[in-house]
Amino acid sequence: MFKNSIIAFGVAALVAVSATSASAATLGCRKVGFIKDVDVIPVGRSAGRFRAIQLRVSRNDIEMRDLKIVYGNGQVDDVPVRSLIRAGQATRWIDLKGNQRFIKEVVMTYASRPSFRGQANVCVFAR
Repeated sequence: MFKNSIIAFGVAALVAVSATSASAATLGCRKVGFIKDVDVIPVGRSAGRFRAIQLRVSRNDIEMRDLKIVYGNGQVDDVPVRSLIRAGQATRWIDLKGNQRFIKEVVMTYASRPSFRGQANVCVFAR
């Protein structure tokens, strides 16, 4: 009985993760360098309207300092992140101001962590 409960919980968790990933659109990815501490991911109106974004990091850890989200109408939303995001992890979903917005670009300010694992890869997802 206990074994069946664990299996059912595991399947439910996988379905929840798959549903979350499936409903998120990839806006873009960047390999973040050791020298440069600011990168821009251009998005544009063709990507659609969104209400929240999330950063996912792979290959190496990164210290994300701030995000600047530039909307299609020129308004800017400064989001202080100030957290260490380990390889294989993601930020929480960050709600955008307003209902559903066109995103022109996402500007990331960070400090990369040099190591033998190489450059970190940061992807921006939206829903």
